[in-house]
Amino acid sequence: MEKPLSDFGIQEPTWLLWNSTLVFLAIGIFLNAYTALRFYFKKRRYRYPLKVLLIVSSFSLFFTATIPMDYELFHRIPAFLFFFTYNLFVFSFGLFRSFQQIRAGVLSVFIGLAMIFSLLLLLPFKSYGVFEIVYFALILLWNIHFLFTRMKEEGMKSNKDGFLKFFQ
Repeated sequence: MEKPLSDFGIQEPTWLLWNSTLVFLAIGIFLNAYTALRFYFKKRRYRYPLKVLLIVSSFSLFFTATIPMDYELFHRIPAFLFFFTYNLFVFSFGLFRSFQQIRAGVLSVFIGLAMIFSLLLLLPFKSYGVFEIVYFALILLWNIHFLFTRMKEEGMKSNKDGFLKFFQ
């Protein structure tokens, strides 16, 4: 794999599927993390910087998906902003949670550090592809963990049965 994953966004058979997937991923990441912010942080001083990082990273992923790789500089700037700000968001999320309870933020801090260390995959491989796959796997792991954790905690507070208790 010598090309970055964004190459799927300019190849004819995959461009529409790839770009729409990135747009849906940007929206899903934003919605999941935004609801997690409201759920885990009651103090505004923690929520505000995290919201700014989340908004910048979500818009950056959206622009990375909508600006073709043919426009190199205009594609690379939002891509860099996404990788930088989302990593900082996950790490800061864990750091701020650990201010309240030290064990609560360990997973986010660990995944944020793993995102940084995934950059080391650029050394042995010629392309960004392997790094991007590992990075997005860490993003999915973090988002799925917090989605199910929040659903479980909100579900225990509900008096309804079944799956509908998550949609109150």
